Amino acid sequence: MISIRKNARRKGQALVEFALIVPILVMLVMGIVEFGRIFMTQQAVTNASREGARTGVLPNSSTTDVQNTVSTYMGSAGLTAGTTVQCTNVGQSVASGTPTSVTVSYTLPILTGSIIPGLGDSIVISHTTVMRHE
Repeated sequence: MISIRKNARRKGQALVEFALIVPILVMLVMGIVEFGRIFMTQQAVTNASREGARTGVLPNSSTTDVQNTVSTYMGSAGLTAGTTVQCTNVGQSVASGTPTSVTVSYTLPILTGSIIPGLGDSIVISHTTVMRHE
């Protein structure tokens, strides 16, 4: 009879310890997933900005060409809605050597919501690339 009580007490203790640790583990795993998504999105925005700037420095390019290049790149990364593109010094009338800049901004919705303290509903990720016009 005594061994049954000790065994039940040990199981109860393990259950209480598990209940105390699970919320911390869930927050840790969700944080890893969320920061992984943020890092992946930052890389996609950086590369889309670079590709847009490369298109923008070509002699016969237009603002529409730059926006289409960025949209194609972001779409291939699965990031379609919430992208804004700003570009300067694009077109045929721009002198050779003039800096062309392309800024890509993306609003990333946060999946975890209020589970992780300090993160809001969304994060704006942006990157600017400057290249000289050809």
